[in-house]
Amino acid sequence: MILVVGGTGRLGRAVVPLLVQAGHRVRVMARGTSQPFATAVSDGVELFRGNLGSEPDCRRAVEGCTAVVFAASGFGLKDSGPREVDRDGAIRLVRAAAEAGVQHVVMMSMHGAAPDGPIDYLRCKAAAEEAVRSSGMDWTVIRMGALLEQRLENLTAPLASKGKVPVFGSGSAPVTYTSVQDAAAVVLRAVRDPALRNRVIEWGSQTLTGNQLAEAVLAKAGHGSVQRIPPAALRLLSVAARPFSPFLARVAGAGVWEESGAVAFDFAPGRAEFPDIPITGLRQVLEASGVPGSSA
Repeated sequence: MILVVGGTGRLGRAVVPLLVQAGHRVRVMARGTSQPFATAVSDGVELFRGNLGSEPDCRRAVEGCTAVVFAASGFGLKDSGPREVDRDGAIRLVRAAAEAGVQHVVMMSMHGAAPDGPIDYLRCKAAAEEAVRSSGMDWTVIRMGALLEQRLENLTAPLASKGKVPVFGSGSAPVTYTSVQDAAAVVLRAVRDPALRNRVIEWGSQTLTGNQLAEAVLAKAGHGSVQRIPPAALRLLSVAARPFSPFLARVAGAGVWEESGAVAFDFAPGRAEFPDIPITGLRQVLEASGVPGSSA
């Protein structure tokens, strides 16, 4: 049995069917609030409604499991956050897994994770990485770029409602993105290949600027315009929004970090090691997305 924590999220929903198709039994752990549980459950999938803030829930979730994939994230949650999910929740789950005799944990992390990272999210990810490395279990840490599908969704929602595509900052800073399909593929490889045990893998799909993303979305839609949020406004929001909207402050803080250029990284070495995993980039994701094409 493999436990997928955050199995109803964007990444978890891609990982679970790959594991099932590979012959694994899967238990999905999620709160069932930000993303509901599926009404129809496929063979080989067990649903467990649980909260990472609960030690009993974490202990029950890992019972009978040989491996854990931690794919949950609190960054995009408005009723929680990285400290509750990515740090404290991850540490709580890792401890429960070690006590239960789990053999291997795949920890989904983020490029830039470090104890002194520039944003709280990265510091929380670093704490989770340290917990799994010191747990006594085998581990694999996969440091991704920002999820490409999530960023495109953030761009296209205002296009549908306001005819605008937001570009945070100058739009010229390079950002390395990871597509959900690529992330799920390397998770499957980490679960099945012992050579990936006790390693950190940097995994990306494509490096793009905000301007390139906006231009691609507008070109596919055939209408709309860019709405720019200047760097100064991001810096102000990252501080001023904390008391009334920690979520907005996190988003603005991430925008400030992206503007620094440090979000781009070289993912070629990882890709060279696994050349059989095809790269899913912007063109393929846009073609599969809900962004309407131009009727012209």
